[in-house]
Amino acid sequence: MLKGKMVRIRSRRYFPEQRLWVFIGKVVSMSENWVSIEGKGMVVLKGALGGQTRPVQIDKEIRPLLLPRDNIANIRILPDDFDVDNIELCSEGAKLGIKVKGAPDTWIGEIGEG
Repeated sequence: MLKGKMVRIRSRRYFPEQRLWVFIGKVVSMSENWVSIEGKGMVVLKGALGGQTRPVQIDKEIRPLLLPRDNIANIRILPDDFDVDNIELCSEGAKLGIKVKGAPDTWIGEIGEG
């Protein structure tokens, strides 16, 4: 069970033009159909590779998020002390990720894939 764990959840994309959504936070509850977390949502901006300095929009405040399990592509468990208020982006080539202190970085997608 993931209740109480810090996680990175990447949403499923159903068509290439769809924006990539990622959610980071603490799992509050889970059911057969839903995952509830308190955290921040972020979206990878379309065409971000074209010299854009901020390829991701990140929520300013922590908020409750209710996500349908059918829309989840994958979940990565993060260290319990992951600081959602200080999310730091990183990149390697065209891959965009989030720095994770004391663990491998978590990749969220390709820059510019939208």
